[in-house]
Amino acid sequence: MGTDKDHPFQDGAIVSGDGRIMLFQCERFIRDICEGNCCFVCGARPDEKVFNDEHIVPNWILRRYRLHDKLITLPTGERRRYSGYKVPCCEPCNRHLGATIETPVSKLLAGDFATVAGRLDEQGREMLFTWLCLLFLKVHLKDAHVPVYQDQRKGGARIGHDYDWADLHHVHAVARTPYTGATLEPEVIGSLQIFEIAKQTMEGDYDYLDFTDAQTMLVRLGRIGIVATLNDSTAAESVWSERFDLIEGPISDLQLREVAAMFAHANRGLIERPVFQTFVFYKKWATIVARRPPLRIREFDPAEFGPALLFAVRNHVEAGAIQVDGTRDPVTVAGKISTGYVRFLTTEGVFNPPTGKDVG
Repeated sequence: MGTDKDHPFQDGAIVSGDGRIMLFQCERFIRDICEGNCCFVCGARPDEKVFNDEHIVPNWILRRYRLHDKLITLPTGERRRYSGYKVPCCEPCNRHLGATIETPVSKLLAGDFATVAGRLDEQGREMLFTWLCLLFLKVHLKDAHVPVYQDQRKGGARIGHDYDWADLHHVHAVARTPYTGATLEPEVIGSLQIFEIAKQTMEGDYDYLDFTDAQTMLVRLGRIGIVATLNDSTAAESVWSERFDLIEGPISDLQLREVAAMFAHANRGLIERPVFQTFVFYKKWATIVARRPPLRIREFDPAEFGPALLFAVRNHVEAGAIQVDGTRDPVTVAGKISTGYVRFLTTEGVFNPPTGKDVG
């Protein structure tokens, strides 16, 4: 006989009349979803439903950019096929996510920059933000099971071993809204900017980057670049709004990565953070709200920004794809970027249009 702890509708979870978990209690979210192998959407165990697992990078992206047989490089340097990069998900939830979020977002992000930008009204931005939360969540849930060392003789540590999984509880609640039907108050939406990409330095049509601790991510789909921070209630884009006003046209993928570093740095510097809560009414309806404090941020510190920017462009530095002060030597360039005084997006308050050289 199972204990209350093992019962699928215990542990403080709020369950609807039709049996859906509307909100996971944080400890159960960590145990069953982050560290366990339950469906990350509904919480079912593999012995309760048929599982076919969910692609982390969704199938429509794999098809659009012909990535099924291509290799993704994990943070450890391990290479895996995109088609096999998955997280536990039951078949009904996988199908539901496809119908309610993946297919609509694939249509939302189809076309040129002007077409996509024209679709991002309030409803479109909310849909895109939800999808970004879903993608970020899946990437980091996978980290719980990816070994740090390919050579098991070095130990069995996992990438996600040092994560504070509680930080993902809110992201999980947002990512599950296609399943729970929860609504989002406007303050829940974080910083979210899209850019037209004019030039690619070394990556292909699809690119992904995130700053885990700052819940900031970059996604590039062809010539559409997206940067978002998931838990700042638009603070980062407010902090950098004057800089963004300088942008007069398409930007390069390196400049896009600089924007991601800017967002991450701003989020890390918030003096008082937004507080997010999920309310469930009569076990039927849910809404996610945010208390947004007055915007106060620590003074900009180049010594903190430099390492963030270097992290964002490290692959380009190592490949000799960035020139700074006349050199492409990786060690020299890395040292200059880490000072926090190298910029790709602007120079002395003037936008740098993409050119044939990437000079800081």
